[in-house]
Amino acid sequence: MSPRPVIRSIKNPLLQRAREVLGGRQKQVLALEGDRLIDDARRAGLEFEVVLVAEDRAARADELESLGLAVERVDAETLARVSKLATSPGALALVTAPKPRRLADLAADARTCVLAIAGVADPGNLGALARSAEAIGASGIVVVEGGASPWSEKALRGSMGSLLRVPVFVVGDAPAAARELASRGFRGVAAWTRGGTDYREFDWRGPLVLWVGSETGELPAGLGELARVSIPMDGAVESLNVSVATSLLLFEARRAREGKR
Repeated sequence: MSPRPVIRSIKNPLLQRAREVLGGRQKQVLALEGDRLIDDARRAGLEFEVVLVAEDRAARADELESLGLAVERVDAETLARVSKLATSPGALALVTAPKPRRLADLAADARTCVLAIAGVADPGNLGALARSAEAIGASGIVVVEGGASPWSEKALRGSMGSLLRVPVFVVGDAPAAARELASRGFRGVAAWTRGGTDYREFDWRGPLVLWVGSETGELPAGLGELARVSIPMDGAVESLNVSVATSLLLFEARRAREGKR
């Protein structure tokens, strides 16, 4: 069987489709650039549409084909014109977005810690938040619609694959999600810029949901009477970057829950 011809035209339908996905115009399809994200998606069991591999990466193309993936070889310079990165990694996959998950699938036990994100607009911040959540062993990440999408190219890249490894629950209504989680035994706590309980003195035990808001610290109205935690700050600093502050809170939660000093 003769090999398929190498794609050399930027007008090729597959390359045009890849551009649409990278531009956010195909909501149910992910564009994953680079070997790490592609391998993470494969291990997560996601459905691959096609992998576009640079002509000069023949060994990688052969490897992916041996794993049963549909591979198309593309002229390296042409593939680089499609890429959103300054330097193309020479591999771009189109993958069906993960199926929606239900909050009912979250098991509430003493070690369950969930990160809920509402209103974070920067996909890089969203990705960084997911990395911290995975690093402390979070059971899931709840993302409220209206902010950055967890499936955007920048969020996925910023998460270094965490958004493909940690269960993600996308919800449309923050108050409804908070009520459902509370009804199932989760205790909610809100990250608050100032005026909350010192995060080092808060009781982090039990099934917990840490709610973090937008880069300005604002959370959606209607979340109910959540406990509030704050990070004491000296000087004239008004606030920390949302991913930095959340990382401090998450790691303190893990330390406290493990009984470490």
